[in-house]
Amino acid sequence: MNLELNQKGFGKIDIVYTVPHDLRGYLIEPAIPRAAVGRGFNGLMQEFKGEGFSGWYSRYWLGAPAIISAHGDVPALELRIAMRNKIRGTWEKIEDPALPVHYFQMGFVPYVVTQAIFDMPAEFSTFDIHFELKFLRQAGIDYRTLDRFINHVDNNHPAELSRHPHPCSAMMIDAVHSILGNSFSGAGKKVLLKNNVSNILIAALEIVGKDEIKDLPLSKDDIDALHHVRELIEKHCPAYLSNDVLIARAQPSLNAFKLSYGFKRLFGINPYDYYTERRFTIAKQLLRQGDTVSAVAYEIGYESPTTFIRQFKRKFGYTPKHFQMRPD
Repeated sequence: MNLELNQKGFGKIDIVYTVPHDLRGYLIEPAIPRAAVGRGFNGLMQEFKGEGFSGWYSRYWLGAPAIISAHGDVPALELRIAMRNKIRGTWEKIEDPALPVHYFQMGFVPYVVTQAIFDMPAEFSTFDIHFELKFLRQAGIDYRTLDRFINHVDNNHPAELSRHPHPCSAMMIDAVHSILGNSFSGAGKKVLLKNNVSNILIAALEIVGKDEIKDLPLSKDDIDALHHVRELIEKHCPAYLSNDVLIARAQPSLNAFKLSYGFKRLFGINPYDYYTERRFTIAKQLLRQGDTVSAVAYEIGYESPTTFIRQFKRKFGYTPKHFQMRPD
């Protein structure tokens, strides 16, 4: 990460790979961490690296208001999501860079010149995704606003996808939390990371371009392929094949955009959420049969019964054990 941080009135902030002891409890596997330590300022930036993108979960703790500037000589094609508290500031030639909580903005700068204004002593956090341009193109979305944005990026000109931030959909926030809090194995985390990043990107592009893409047609081949995707999800659940595999098996008509947008248009839900619904349906069937909560958790792919219990309760409002005790 070729970036220099400075704290107004106190000078340079060192960025280090050796995380201070008091921040180690916040580390998330398998992210690559960097720590930043200033005067009354601590930062922990954790990188989730994938093919064509990097997700950055950044947390900042401040004992007093502060102004932090950042300078870097590398381009940034970035989708930014505010997760905790609003950070004001400037972002090179971007009109409206401040983000309320659970809002997003997407922009490009050929080099980093930013200033973050922290108005109060508090914890702040963001989840930012840095893309390679090819990742956007591979999504397969085609509308005028996105075309103009990509043209600016191609010509190395600062640009923003929309003039103002937009509120995130619930799915986007759930996808961020899934990246940060899943209990999958190393290989599973990698697949889940790419799926969730793809879903976040496509949801953001759909939100910004909703007026342009609402009437995009689905061909008969598209519809047939999407029905085949649904069958594949049902057949392989409780495993999830990954978006890339679903697209490959449903070719030639699908791309990442049609997989998400088309599936939602046909079935009212995106593919991964449909998989999640099926996964919990299997869990309930096993619980009704009298299987233990731990056995069910492992059967449907959780490494930890605790995570299964927490997510089951979040979805239904009661624990798996209480579900087994219900008369229905």
